[in-house]
Formats: sequence, structure tokens, C-alpha cells
Amino acid sequence: MAAGLTHIELEELLGAYAVDAVSPEEAEAVELHLRECPCCRDEVVTHREVVAFLAQVGARAPAGVWPRIIGSLEEAPPKLDMSRIVALGPRATRRAPRWRMAAAATAAAAASVIGVLGVKLVDQDRRLRTLSAAVEGRSLENTAMAALVDTRARRVQLKSLDDKLSGEAVMLPDGSGYLLRPNLPSLPGDRTYQLWALVGDTRISLGVLGQEPAVTAFKAVTDVRALAVTAERAGGVTTTKEPPVLMGWVPEAKRRRA
Repeated sequence: MAAGLTHIELEELLGAYAVDAVSPEEAEAVELHLRECPCCRDEVVTHREVVAFLAQVGARAPAGVWPRIIGSLEEAPPKLDMSRIVALGPRATRRAPRWRMAAAATAAAAASVIGVLGVKLVDQDRRLRTLSAAVEGRSLENTAMAALVDTRARRVQLKSLDDKLSGEAVMLPDGSGYLLRPNLPSLPGDRTYQLWALVGDTRISLGVLGQEPAVTAFKAVTDVRALAVTAERAGGVTTTKEPPVLMGWVPEAKRRRA
């Protein structure tokens, strides 16, 4: 055998060799052995595929890597033959810690793979939630557009005092309504837009709209005189004295034909 090492001793060096963690003499012995042993060459390739995958989080693992990892984790560890160690003398005793180092390295690699897989699952879950939110947003927008063309609906045109900002809302006979993407500038993080209904002389909050309002659903009583949007502190308020950024009068409810 190359450099006087047995096949088993060289196998124990393959994992460390794949990550350049062997001495120059051991590396030379492994390289000479790899020229003669295709099985060990395949094992080194597998080790390096795993290392490359761990170094490039997010990249797709090469074909066949996962089955080999799972198979190696399911295999029982080899039995320790104490008679062989005694028979080999001091040299074998010095080599024994190498097996423990290899086992520790394998456990660390497995833990790293599990950690990487966990990160990937979290990332995929985040993407699915983002996609779900987008679908829900599209569904809400479609519902709002359907309400907008409903012949029973009341359409409310909202404007700023200088007519530079505008928005549109629609209210159905049951009090459900939708605010359709008002033309409003973005607010800083400590501020938010809020929607109000004017009932008599009282302003009733219909919901917080955020820094960049999109399509928003709301529920109001049927005797709403006007809708208004104000800029408030983040989180919204229960009552307001802020002047409206947008405001629009609600037309009278349409009477049903006999």
C-alpha cells in the first residue's frame, strides 16, 4: 500500500483530505492510493460535493448527494476490533483518534446540512407566504372592482383641498365598502394614513391604511355622510383632530325600483 498505510487507514483520511486537513505526507499517500482505487475516488468526490454545497447556501445540490448523505447517516458505525489495535501496536494506537476525528467531522457536516436545510425551508415558507399575500391582494382588488360596477353601489370621489390628491371608494347597500388605491404620497415609518366615516358630526374610524395605502376593505353604517383620510401617528388613533388629507361626500343611497 502507498506510504505503508493500509486501505482502511487511507479510507479514514478521505474526509479530511477532501477539505485539505491532512499533512503533506498523508496527502501524498492518499493521492497515490486514489490512482489505484476507484471506490475511494468516488468517496472523495462525494465529500467535496457536500463541502461545495455547504459553501454555497441556496445553490442546488448535485444529483445523488442527498441519497448518499441519507444512506451514510442510516448506516450503523463500524465495530471497533480491539484485537486488531493491540496486534498492530503503537502505530494503530496513534491512528485510533483519526477515526474519532472523522466521526466528529461527519456529525458536524450532518448538523451543517440540517441547518442549511432549515434555512432553505424558512426561506421557502417566506416565499409561499408572500405569494399567498399577493393572491389575497389580487382577490381583494377583483372584489373591489366588482363592487365598483354594481348598480346598487354608491361611488365616493375623495379629493384634497387643493385637488392635487385624489381617491375613490365604493359602498354597497349592506355597508361594506372598498377604498381603491388612493393617490397619496408615502409617509415615514412613524406615521400612517387612517380612514374615517363621518356619521352626523362624529368621525368613526374605519381602519388604519398604512404608509402606502392599497386597496382596502371596510365596513360602515349605511347613514355615512362622508369619508375622509387623515395622516396619524403609527398604529392609528381612536379620535382625531387632524385635517383630512382626502375627503368626499357619500351620495344618497339608490332606491330600488318597484
